Amino acid sequence: MANDETGLLPGRTYRVGLFEYTLEKAWFCQFCIGILICVNNGACFSFAILSPYLKGEGFRYSQFQIDAVSTVGVFLSYFSMPTGFLYDYKGPTATLLVGTLLNTTGWAGMYLIFTNVLSHSPVVMAIFFGLSQFSASFYETGSVLTNLKSFFCYKGRVILIQKTFMGLGSSLVAQLYVAFFEKASESLAPFFIFLLLYSTFAGLLGILYVHFPTPDTECVGINVEDADTITRGGGEPRMFAFPFNIGTGILCCSVTFVLLTSLVENYVNPLSTAVRVSIGVITICLTASFISMIFTTPNYEVNRRRGAGEEGMGDANDRLSAFGPSIGSSSKAADKMSIGASMDNEDGRRSGDRDDLSRCAVLPAEVELTVLRKDELTSPEMCYKDVPTLPQAELGVPCGDTQEGYTVLNDKSLWENVKHIELWLLWFVCFGAWSAMTVVSTNSSHIYQVMSHGSFSLTINSVFVSIYGVASALGRILVGALYPQLARRQVSESLMLLVAPILNIIGLPLFLICPARFLFVPFFVVGLAVGYSWGCTVLITTSIFTSNSGKHYSFLYTAGMISPFIFNMALFGPIYDHYGAKQGHRNDGTCDGAICIAVPLIVCMVVNILAVPSAYVFYKLTKAPR
Repeated sequence: MANDETGLLPGRTYRVGLFEYTLEKAWFCQFCIGILICVNNGACFSFAILSPYLKGEGFRYSQFQIDAVSTVGVFLSYFSMPTGFLYDYKGPTATLLVGTLLNTTGWAGMYLIFTNVLSHSPVVMAIFFGLSQFSASFYETGSVLTNLKSFFCYKGRVILIQKTFMGLGSSLVAQLYVAFFEKASESLAPFFIFLLLYSTFAGLLGILYVHFPTPDTECVGINVEDADTITRGGGEPRMFAFPFNIGTGILCCSVTFVLLTSLVENYVNPLSTAVRVSIGVITICLTASFISMIFTTPNYEVNRRRGAGEEGMGDANDRLSAFGPSIGSSSKAADKMSIGASMDNEDGRRSGDRDDLSRCAVLPAEVELTVLRKDELTSPEMCYKDVPTLPQAELGVPCGDTQEGYTVLNDKSLWENVKHIELWLLWFVCFGAWSAMTVVSTNSSHIYQVMSHGSFSLTINSVFVSIYGVASALGRILVGALYPQLARRQVSESLMLLVAPILNIIGLPLFLICPARFLFVPFFVVGLAVGYSWGCTVLITTSIFTSNSGKHYSFLYTAGMISPFIFNMALFGPIYDHYGAKQGHRNDGTCDGAICIAVPLIVCMVVNILAVPSAYVFYKLTKAPR
């Protein structure tokens, strides 16, 4: 491999100071910020921490009123069509800005309600709680979808690590609540101040530093495939395996820690103050330790000059060597593949091909590079014109893997794809999985209360929130681990849709038969199903509907928007209040026994039974040639 003009060997690593800027460090900094944003989003799924207070002094809400508040929140958290359009047209900066404004306004309003500055009316509560929930889709779309594109060669790791924190975040928030807020105050006001400050911090970092790659910041091994991966026939690059392995290890430690502490909190009650604080401190340290990914990433010569801000892509020898010495010359092939660089807008996205980033596919054997004269190499225009990008990745395959005959829906608009049965089958499968999330996560404290037969504990209630979040995280981890294996075997990732409804069919009826202290089993099973569903849905959406992923992902959110009206407003709340009144609990708003929750859980199980054949038909259709 030839040296460039400076005598540096492209492809080799070089040492820098701990805090010295490199292109690779900048990308992993963005990745860590994405994790912080997802942890913040976890607070949006912790309604079970709030709901017991709404039946206490100063509120005295009925179950129907509580379900009305949660329904507004769930509806707005799924009302993401504006998010999809904003993201597709303005990019992540504008999306995260709107999300931060909504989230901070919501938590500020909740603080004012619990400090008696604002009315305790369910309408006021629903407005501010709804605003905090409305931010969820902005945070998720702006951070997760951006990093799925920015780390295109490591899509499986993005799902495994960052997307996992969409579920694990609620567990971490629950642990912090138990550690620092449950016994420190009789009000939730200090907890909402914490959420307000953290949301401001994470949101501002996202606004400032989460962006798409530009021609000057594209990084070989992250969003451009390297020679070694091409030689191996695709798969996950080895270049940045070390920092991603560190992140995966920290994630596994975090999940294990939260799961073990949740089980301890479930069976050791009450907890001492020292134990609570220790749990909180360890939780914070584990979350902060992802920063180590930034300082352990290797730095490669091939990325050095672009990271230093030199013209174009740096010396063309660097660029050529990234694709390996086995690539010869063919002007005819090169003429067919232009880099397609165009003017960037203010978010750094190209105004031309929106999915330029999918260049992580394998370079076909017949495609070769044009040999440039030495004087041509100094021209930035020539670098972009004659040094070809890799062709667009096959749908749903990480760098270099291909899936023959995979359905091609990605180049059509949302309005065109709604005419295809595939999109509606995917929608119904999401409806089944996300309805289970709605009925379980928003009503977890009431499910625990009716099965505890008078032995309700706020700590154990928080434990179930934590276990549900851990299981959701494990579901996303499972998706991230399976995805590269399926891609390597050329199996469509749509096959993964079958798993979530099957798990829900197993988990939902267990709520009706498990004793109170063993409710962690169905909470875990349903949480695993929900996390798995979220992980494979975002993966399938960004793979199949590549050029309009934001709009299509937002369309699927309508499945979640409908679910609270059916399962909370029409079923759970009225039936719970009906049996509570029959038992003489009209004044305290409680109910006792499985009969209070049986109908919504059974109906949700039936929906998931129907979702299984829907998922199978979707798999068969999307893997067939069109």
